[in-house]
Amino acid sequence: MADQKTIDVYNAKATDYAKMVSRTTPDKDLRNFIDSIPKGGLVLDLGCGPGNSAAMMQTAGLIPEAMDASAQMVELARTKYGLNVTHATFDHLNAKARYDGIWANFSLLHAAKSDMPRHLSAIHAALKPRGHFHIGMKLGTGEIRDTMDRMYTYYEDAELKNMIQTAGFTLLNSRNDAMEGMTGNVEPFTIITAHA
Repeated sequence: MADQKTIDVYNAKATDYAKMVSRTTPDKDLRNFIDSIPKGGLVLDLGCGPGNSAAMMQTAGLIPEAMDASAQMVELARTKYGLNVTHATFDHLNAKARYDGIWANFSLLHAAKSDMPRHLSAIHAALKPRGHFHIGMKLGTGEIRDTMDRMYTYYEDAELKNMIQTAGFTLLNSRNDAMEGMTGNVEPFTIITAHA
């Protein structure tokens, strides 16, 4: 179930967040995702925020659909980029073998750990056979609220990989690093790619 306090923060801070993540050139992870999808492939940006990643996918020749639980983020993505965006939570993903790829870049970290197996199964079902899955998550343990009152769920590297495999995915690549977030804290994260 979606955490309303987290959604409220993103509604209130949508413009600030958009400025923080604003760029027009794909970083290495997004470039790898784009390159893994056939030209003209249908992709889902799951938890799209202000939509800049989906816009770069579109510029690269993919057909993006996007979804976010924050009404303000959805409005930004629609007005700035003209994207096909649905205002919905992770629980609303019910497509079957629809997408060539799903991009979940630091969005599912707001889902409760108890809900993650269900979300991963829904993502697997929504992908075409051998469809590409990208997930970015913070590393650590527990579920906590940050200083902005957003709920975060942390995973150990092996724990997350096991959950992804249990959902039916084949792991492809992973890397760990650290970055500074909206609160100013530098935290470790992992990027994992897999296919259905």
